Amino acid sequence: MDDYYSMLGIDADASVDDIRGAYRSRKEGLDTASEAGRDDALRLNKAWNVLSDPYQRGRYDEQRELASDAGELDAAAPVGTTNGNGRSSKKPPAKGLGARAKSSRQERQQSTREMRADRMKATSITPPPGTHFPSTKQRIIAMVIDLLVLIVLVSASQVGAQAVAKSQKPDIVKQINALNDKITTDNNTKSAADKRVSADKKANNSSAQATDQKASDDAKALATSDGKARDKLSSQLNPFFLGGIVIAFLLGFLYLAIPTAKTGRTLGKRFQHLKVVREDGSPVGARIAITRFGLIVLVTFTLYLLLQQIAAVIVLFGVTLWMRNPNMQGLHDRFAHTIVVSDAGSDAVTEAGN
Repeated sequence: MDDYYSMLGIDADASVDDIRGAYRSRKEGLDTASEAGRDDALRLNKAWNVLSDPYQRGRYDEQRELASDAGELDAAAPVGTTNGNGRSSKKPPAKGLGARAKSSRQERQQSTREMRADRMKATSITPPPGTHFPSTKQRIIAMVIDLLVLIVLVSASQVGAQAVAKSQKPDIVKQINALNDKITTDNNTKSAADKRVSADKKANNSSAQATDQKASDDAKALATSDGKARDKLSSQLNPFFLGGIVIAFLLGFLYLAIPTAKTGRTLGKRFQHLKVVREDGSPVGARIAITRFGLIVLVTFTLYLLLQQIAAVIVLFGVTLWMRNPNMQGLHDRFAHTIVVSDAGSDAVTEAGN
């Protein structure tokens, strides 16, 4: 495996500006009319393409660490400028590129790489051949895509529940809508009365203040009474909305479990070239997919009945605990004995611009 850092003559913790400077200084002197110069230019372009992109660089750093441990890292001399024969002279690295004082941003980058290396050393599960643990960015993007799909399913189920309630209980829906309008009017009346009370205080008009205060209190009492009446009517529609919630959770479970059982990939994972496998590297299958996502759906549904929207935050925290696990396993992964791996190949190399 090529060592892009040694190729450019920079340290592994170099900033993007250092990388850009090394890339340009080494490419400027190349004689691209010669075959050797063109080869060197292609190598430099490839190094720049990877190291200038945070995502590709993070993945490259992981692969470089593994290659170094296995003794497969080709730490070649830096690519230099070409001489008159079109051959690369071994120009020493530009001074100051790797020796500059680190900024706080560089220190954070180095800390992240060290944490990644420590995590890789602490892994107790080896991904199957041809795969590797994905980057944090890949996992987050895949999760966001799947969450958006689930939100659409939940929203559609609620809209459907409202439509069914309206068709089955049209009179109740009309009464609820009328009470909502009346509550709005009551609140507007109270607000107007409160403004008059403030004006009366400033004018020191106690008689008008008492009258306007009574109007405000009466409007508040009406709004409270109408609210109770609305809530009582709404309780008759609860079975429809509860049914919509159950359908939403069922659709969400099917969306997650069926594609995972068949291919190991949801829509989000497919876009990010990720897949779920068992800890031994074998396909997930129906039983493990049901176990993995059944736990998430069951816990979320139970907490939702108790805590409403807070349930989503609690479950999301448990799911994202893979960020702190050496094998990148969330609680549901550990329960089902699964891991998430990436089978994406190397990115295509394009010509780097200045």
